[in-house]
Amino acid sequence: MRRLRSALAVLVALGLLAGAAWLADGWVRSEVESRIETAVLAELPEIESGVEARLGGTFAIPQLVAGRLDDVTVTAPEAVVDGVALADVRIEATGVPIRGEQAIASVHATGTVPIETVLAAVERRVRLPDGVTLELHEGEIAAVANVLGVPLEAYVALAAEPRAIVVDLDRLVLGGATVDSDDVPLDLDGLLSTVVDLEVLPPAVELTSVEVTPAGVVVELAGNDVEL
Repeated sequence: MRRLRSALAVLVALGLLAGAAWLADGWVRSEVESRIETAVLAELPEIESGVEARLGGTFAIPQLVAGRLDDVTVTAPEAVVDGVALADVRIEATGVPIRGEQAIASVHATGTVPIETVLAAVERRVRLPDGVTLELHEGEIAAVANVLGVPLEAYVALAAEPRAIVVDLDRLVLGGATVDSDDVPLDLDGLLSTVVDLEVLPPAVELTSVEVTPAGVVVELAGNDVEL
């Protein structure tokens, strides 16, 4: 009986230690997440609030001891990066170092660029005839004009390249009918294979996807061995 009581006492003590360790690890995790949020706000002062950081991994303390966070997710309703406004920002990073001049193992990020920002960037690089404007038309980007009283929409497609967005002519619709470029008395060659460089991207980060939506243009970025 005495041995049974001793064994139970040991089990209770171990349980209390495990609970204390779990509480301590939870406090450490919360502190790490809070410091990440503070660092993001300091780096991007245009963000007033809404930044949330989540530290992955089963336990936080071993990650601190190892000097590298397993995975970190940061979200923000909006942000301004190098003068570009973004909405619904989400950044997922793995292997994040907390000491020294080491690189982040991998980064994956998504965000939505307002359609007005994209249209302005394209217009700066595309030569359009007088009377032709770029706008979001039925969920797609189109160069819109009026030809002898008949509406013309020149729809463009956006394609992702590692460090650029390529704008190309997708189709022409004149008075509701799809036509060839030879049937349109306008020079729309400026819409052919126009490249919008993304010079603001860090060296190891590339554009992997771009999609036009009614809310804006959703961009997806990814990179490995990203320097801090």
